[in-house]
Amino acid sequence: MDEREMTILVIDDEESSRELLQMILEHQGYLVLTAKSGEQGREFALREDPDLILLDIVMPDENGFETCKLLQQHPASSDIPIIFISGMNDVESKVTGLTIGGWDYVTKPFQRAEVEARVKNCLKSRFTYQQIIKEQAMRLQQVHEAQQAILPVPEEIPEAGFAVHYLPVLEAGGDFYDVFSIAKGIHGYFVSDISGHDLSASFATSALKALIRQNSSILHTPDETIRIINKVLRTIFKEGHHLTAVYATLNRTHNVLAVVNAGHLPMLFLPEKGEPYWVDPNCDILGAFDDAFFESRIISVNPGDRFYLFSDGLIESFQEPLQTRSQGMDKFMQAAKSFQKLPVAEASEKIFQVFSPHGHKFEDDVVLMGVDI
Repeated sequence: MDEREMTILVIDDEESSRELLQMILEHQGYLVLTAKSGEQGREFALREDPDLILLDIVMPDENGFETCKLLQQHPASSDIPIIFISGMNDVESKVTGLTIGGWDYVTKPFQRAEVEARVKNCLKSRFTYQQIIKEQAMRLQQVHEAQQAILPVPEEIPEAGFAVHYLPVLEAGGDFYDVFSIAKGIHGYFVSDISGHDLSASFATSALKALIRQNSSILHTPDETIRIINKVLRTIFKEGHHLTAVYATLNRTHNVLAVVNAGHLPMLFLPEKGEPYWVDPNCDILGAFDDAFFESRIISVNPGDRFYLFSDGLIESFQEPLQTRSQGMDKFMQAAKSFQKLPVAEASEKIFQVFSPHGHKFEDDVVLMGVDI
């Protein structure tokens, strides 16, 4: 940390106090800005982004406590450390200052050595805090990159006939998908939504990829595969953690689609001839119950048919404009029918655009997968 690069903002209505603090701090090599009121100080803080604020408490119009609260409420200034400088020496004032967000408290008349020491300690603490934040951000970025790396893309397995959109709202996404070959002419398609959006959720996606692939084979029906995964998840999930999932295996040789829906959104099936329909969830969620119920639903399919798997982050909105799950599903059905004649990649792209007009920001992770049979 290079102290000479540090900027300190002094907010005090007393000119003599401002000048004395400026002299002390500039002698230490800091760049010092001064403001004579809380309002002016807040303007400086937003414009200059200082590394530290020295804030007087007793000021006209807006006292230091009020200034501190307003600084804490603004995203651009909420992380700037504040040291209160005041002639108020009572314990209640000190506790109030520290409780509302102050990092330290210096009593007037202050000693030069005390100001220098407290400023230096505060800046060191902030530097350490910033380094921790940077390291955490870097780790989350690594998790994000690792999570992206394990997700298959259509170009890798063109014979699986799928298109996909995956958009995590945070670095550590809670939604997951996978597509893989089980045997010649047979592919597995898996979409899940893990409770939570923290690091543990992202680590669970790695475990899921291993679990679903290790236990998918021609020797296991889809419900047997999901039953095994549930037993494993019961041993590693913490209390309250669970996931919803839909797992489909498509046998293009025998034109059979087997689907297990463990509490996830319905799958939309679009036959080339006939009306599209929802394949509703028919099983318990994963990771919550030892005696969970799982059963495969068998659907006869034909070349030219198509199905979609997706997560609730695509179709639901709890901010303006509001969109309920039911409304979102109706909207999805209409869009899928409108684009049914297009190739699956183009149709999926257009459906995604229906739900993300004009740069719309999703509130939750999004998975949208379309599969041609």
